[in-house]
Amino acid sequence: MIQRETENDHGMNSSRRSFIRKVGTAAAGVLVVPYLKASGVLAYNHAQASSSLATVAICNTANTPADGYVYDDALGGVRQKVKYLLDLLDQNQSGAVSALFGKGKKVAIKINLTGGSGSATSSKLGGYTITEAMWTHPAVLQAVGQFIISAGVNPTDLYIVDSFWDTTWQNPGSTAPFGSDDAFGYLAVQQALGCNVVDLNDSTAANVVAVSTGSNYFNFPSLTMNKVLQTADVYVSIPKLKHHSAAGFTCALKNQVGIVPKALYTIANDNGRRGALHHPTSTAAEWSYLPESICDLNAARPVHLAVVDGIKNSTGGEGTWCANFAPCSKHALFAGLDPVATDSIGAKIMGLDPGAASLPLPAPLKDGTATSSTTDNYLSLLNGKGIGTNQLSKIQLLGDGANLATAVNHNVKQIQPSEFQLCSNFPNPFNPSTMIVFYVPRNARVTLKVYDVTGRALETLVQGDVPAGEHRLHWSAQGLASGIYFCRMETNGFSETIRMMYTK
Repeated sequence: MIQRETENDHGMNSSRRSFIRKVGTAAAGVLVVPYLKASGVLAYNHAQASSSLATVAICNTANTPADGYVYDDALGGVRQKVKYLLDLLDQNQSGAVSALFGKGKKVAIKINLTGGSGSATSSKLGGYTITEAMWTHPAVLQAVGQFIISAGVNPTDLYIVDSFWDTTWQNPGSTAPFGSDDAFGYLAVQQALGCNVVDLNDSTAANVVAVSTGSNYFNFPSLTMNKVLQTADVYVSIPKLKHHSAAGFTCALKNQVGIVPKALYTIANDNGRRGALHHPTSTAAEWSYLPESICDLNAARPVHLAVVDGIKNSTGGEGTWCANFAPCSKHALFAGLDPVATDSIGAKIMGLDPGAASLPLPAPLKDGTATSSTTDNYLSLLNGKGIGTNQLSKIQLLGDGANLATAVNHNVKQIQPSEFQLCSNFPNPFNPSTMIVFYVPRNARVTLKVYDVTGRALETLVQGDVPAGEHRLHWSAQGLASGIYFCRMETNGFSETIRMMYTK
């Protein structure tokens, strides 16, 4: 161990040659970074910017504006948080969010009110309301709508859309599509925004259109949907973050299932939902067919912006009819312009691996005579089509909620921080290697060392003049005992230490 700390010139040159063999020609630039002490380093990268990464902005609502966080707080916390997220995205993406919304733009916002109001009195909700545990919360909807209107969209060009289950809501052209008593607050949101509402379950021939899914479709060469979804210049998906009994979990892309009229997509023996999207016959494998249908829906109506409500949500299924349904609070509100990347963060928050080929189901799914405990991962299918990324290593997180989704590239302050930073390593715990990220706002002399729990220096990872920008290195604890280690960064006027756990 002492040899790592006191390498002589010959040992250092040997170590560098070993390092190059490990990481290949892509890392050949290490020969011109004399500050890197590479004996325990498996890979290294320096980047001035992160424009090649998909970006998701995320905030932690657990302690804002008060410990007992509520949606409709007097201080307007949700509205502040939504603006915070979308402004972060806009800054990072060179004004791409601002470009979506402006005078003359027509915008459709898809919410998720699954299952109808019959679940509102279910004992499975516990102390939660249906808008907290199951549905897109009206406060989040209103905050997004206010942001869009403030960006320049005329309220008459803004449409709240969903397929409404309650019969009192299924009244195309009605001035009160949410029900005359407005028991859940959505009509009040519509009136506050001064916008329109369209019931996507309206299957009247004059109001629907068949939309091609392109030549690379899975199950449907075209899908029939309301014309408003095609005339809209911008389409925003605001789902509730939940597990799902057939797709693994619900997020912005699973929310797409509700864009086609239910009456046109029912099949025999499965007419309580859009059975045709789940399987072509009552005995087909739902866990492979539904993920493909989700891809086809995205091809017909791509999502421009996803804003995901995971402040309060649920596990075990999409609604109270699911055996393992239980409300929970993830305290997460997040948004992205790449819906695959955004949903991947949602999957991670829900305890799933977005990069896997399949996802576990919250309960075994019985479909006809077959039973499965997993479903194909629609995020992997979309990634394979080049629609977006489900690889956490290619996603950067912005915002104060980056710690809610571990093993993701965090940038918890801003894209180009004005100060030195040593970020939390990830993964953590790790075996045997972990990524250490630090940021240098200007050229500086930096020392980065690893210590054991006794305070003994085990290895110098970086020592010397380091150029401005973000630096990432993969450090291996191979040969060390399991336990706690510390990484300390020091430079002129700055020092910071992170705690790393090595578990074999």
